[in-house]
Amino acid sequence: YFQEGEEIKMEMSVETAFSKSIESLSKWVAQEVNLSRTHLIFRAYAPVHFRGGEWNTGGGCHLESFPDEAAAGGSGGEGYREYRIVVEGLWEHLEKGSVELLNVTGMTAVRKDGHSSLYYLGPEIGLAPVHRQDCSHWCLPGVPDSWNELLYAVVIKRWLS
Repeated sequence: YFQEGEEIKMEMSVETAFSKSIESLSKWVAQEVNLSRTHLIFRAYAPVHFRGGEWNTGGGCHLESFPDEAAAGGSGGEGYREYRIVVEGLWEHLEKGSVELLNVTGMTAVRKDGHSSLYYLGPEIGLAPVHRQDCSHWCLPGVPDSWNELLYAVVIKRWLS
């Protein structure tokens, strides 16, 4: 479910909610941020990799041990709808150069093997039940380190120019 103001929206799709949040962000940036003095970077969507269900219906990723090379380079892969929503919602700012997009969608779609899956509880507690896997957050070190390297490159490039 999603909440909009005081109203709970039980039937709102994730795509619609995400689109509304990007629209709200875009309006806030236009009204509240001095873009002549602020370098705004938005990280694009990082896909989840549940197989055989979703987070609440028994989906899992614990058997994934290799990157998904089939997801590399395609524009129709996992996370593309969300990426398109971000670009469309922030287009006015992106076009002016006042917001920079850190596009991690494609590179992250490939890493179906980078989630904590059954191992998120830590060594003291042990493995999580198979039906309670985490296939949306990322292991460290790993995928987020690549995002940090990209962010560092964007900041240094801007600083040097």
